[in-house]
Amino acid sequence: MPFHRRSILVLATTFFVACQSPPPVPTPLAVTLVLLKTGPRTEPLPEAEHRQVLGGHFGNMQKLARDRHLLVAGPYGKNRSDPALRGLFVLDTADRDRARQLAETDPGFQAGVFALEYHTLSTTAPLRAFLAAELAGLEAAQQEGRTLAPGDGGRGYVLLTVENGEAAKAALAGNASVLWFAQLDGTRALVLLDAVDRVAAQTLLQPVLLRLGAMRLDEWFASGRLADLPKLARS
Repeated sequence: MPFHRRSILVLATTFFVACQSPPPVPTPLAVTLVLLKTGPRTEPLPEAEHRQVLGGHFGNMQKLARDRHLLVAGPYGKNRSDPALRGLFVLDTADRDRARQLAETDPGFQAGVFALEYHTLSTTAPLRAFLAAELAGLEAAQQEGRTLAPGDGGRGYVLLTVENGEAAKAALAGNASVLWFAQLDGTRALVLLDAVDRVAAQTLLQPVLLRLGAMRLDEWFASGRLADLPKLARS
């Protein structure tokens, strides 16, 4: 076979193999999960201070998000595994000291309303792309003269925590109800389920419950755009 024809054949074969190769696996994003729990302050806040702390809490979250530090946030719902759970932050840093510095700017923490608990989290979910979409939505609303109140555009989800992360990964592979899968503290898993409440989540998980092992389900409220995470991952 002439040299140039052999070269063309090799190039064509290489191109075909490259086209058949699986897409590259996204690099996991290392972040910090901050659980907001009931704080040490036992006496109720006076009404004026309560409004001030609550307003400061939401305002501080907006600032952290605009500065690209706070990727995801939301409060826990009524049905939760620990009555002390109030909400969570996902901060775009794996450095624990930096995470503490950011989280402790929250007026609720400063007033003793919240206590903060820190965990390591690793996920391939496109949380930065999600935040960019959230900020674009806020900017569009502002340009249209609309004021978004806390909770506008939100919906219910369920957070699944599994003690055996590898078992969870195998059991939930390909499950369309999984919006994000994250490695929690190295060996556990934190999974965001596209389910509006605990009953719906239990129904979705029924076929794999025995494979999951020790687990808990917590109702959670957050931006409706989190349901677009699988679409963002494909884009």
